[in-house]
Amino acid sequence: MLDFPPYVMNQTIQTERGFLYEKIMWFVETVCLDMQMEDDPAVCCMEPLFVKNSEEMKQLIIDKKVDFAFPIQVDVKEALEDIPYVTLVRAFVSMGCSLIVNINQCKAESREQLLASIMSQWPILAVITLLSGIAGVVIWLLEHKTNKNQFSSSFTAGSPEGFWWAVVSLTTVGYGDKTPKTFLGRLFGVVWILVGAIMLSLFTALFTNAMQAALDGTKCQDIDSKEVGVPATNTEAQMVAKEFDAKIIKFDDIKELQKNLSSGQIGRVLVDRNTAFHFLDKSGLKRNRQIRLIREIDYPMDYYMVHVRRGNGPSSPKEDLDDMPMSLNGSDVDSGDSLSSDELEEQRRKVTTCGPLLKQLSNDLVGASKTTAEEQVIQAELQTASLSDELEGLFSTGSQMTSFILFSLLGIFLSLIFLGILWELYIRCNASRVLKRNGSPSLRGHSEKGNLIPFNKKFSMMQNFLDMEERLRELTADLQKMKEEFASTIANGDATKGHYQQWSNDIDDANGKQSFFDLLNGKSKHPETVL
Repeated sequence: MLDFPPYVMNQTIQTERGFLYEKIMWFVETVCLDMQMEDDPAVCCMEPLFVKNSEEMKQLIIDKKVDFAFPIQVDVKEALEDIPYVTLVRAFVSMGCSLIVNINQCKAESREQLLASIMSQWPILAVITLLSGIAGVVIWLLEHKTNKNQFSSSFTAGSPEGFWWAVVSLTTVGYGDKTPKTFLGRLFGVVWILVGAIMLSLFTALFTNAMQAALDGTKCQDIDSKEVGVPATNTEAQMVAKEFDAKIIKFDDIKELQKNLSSGQIGRVLVDRNTAFHFLDKSGLKRNRQIRLIREIDYPMDYYMVHVRRGNGPSSPKEDLDDMPMSLNGSDVDSGDSLSSDELEEQRRKVTTCGPLLKQLSNDLVGASKTTAEEQVIQAELQTASLSDELEGLFSTGSQMTSFILFSLLGIFLSLIFLGILWELYIRCNASRVLKRNGSPSLRGHSEKGNLIPFNKKFSMMQNFLDMEERLRELTADLQKMKEEFASTIANGDATKGHYQQWSNDIDDANGKQSFFDLLNGKSKHPETVL
């Protein structure tokens, strides 16, 4: 027998040798030795001979060293089908394989996939950039003759301005610093805005889908071109892994597989479904939050039992029958103590010739084995629901990448503030040294040696403009008053005509003798016209 948990296990205690070991023993004794009830004491049972791999078991079968062998998988089955003294009996049908993963490796793969998804969007970014460049040249051709203020007539200066307009219009920001004026320019602007909106929406959709695919946990369930650990004894699972183009890593036993999965040396394990349930329950990995059963692959796998006809029927040589390792009631006592030699020989002949009958009744063994598996093997549920919640995105809470980005940005921000404060202190100290070196508190004589003098000049000019604005406001008020007086004079008629004429002449004489600058400086003879 091959150590193949939980079907058959190499244990010293007979009741712990696997759920299918006991069922096979019961089936052989019932069919071959006419045991009536399952609870009846065993008349004769075979001593188990455990081997390391399927090849060793196949060689024992070919050399007629054993009477029965289990489990026989598809590779050994194909090699034994044409041997006349071998009978293949289907013993169990597994529904498929289960994929068990280490979440830590899935997290690392999700980060790599996220960065790869971001980098994979460069083609559409290149298309948008090139279209923006083309749109910039086109808008320059349409606008540079009539709209020279915003689009220079020079190609080297105007085309970059067109590119700036194209990018701003593409992103629907619309600063308004560059706007087409011609009909064709505005028509092209409308077309470009629509095209840009489509391209930007396409980029956003592709980028979002790529990020979602990297974080939804489906990549963790994928075994294509991924390293997958498989037990060396489970050739059926190896065939499933090959169909998915997985990189198979074989392990000698389940314990070694468990150790490498827990430590993260291997991120994925593909095993028989019942083996997976036993693997998670008995090994304690079911309580490990980093280990998840995330996928079940439906792939019916038949496990066979082999019956070897070691003699040639009723006339088999006695020496062949004497080599059969049989014991009474499971103990290694002398068979002659319970049965006569004739009875013992008859029991051995029944075991030798019962292969066809076992094959005929194989459906009963399959049904009984299935019932036993459902009763003894603890089922495990898929855990894909929580998988996507545990994968770390670019800005996931608690993610190491998120912490790194936040602290890096905070460091850059504080560094810039610190450098800005140092620069301002340096400017102030430099200005103070200039003032001390010249020995004058006035800033008028230092127009060539400091940055504060130009600022003072600008302030002075601004003050002059404010004063001028105030004088113009007063002039406007005076003119309005003159207008009202003029209207009142016309309304009075001829009675005030002489007075109005004299007042008008006085204004004319005053304007003829004084300059406009005198009026602005408030040197008018008439107070009502002073600015």
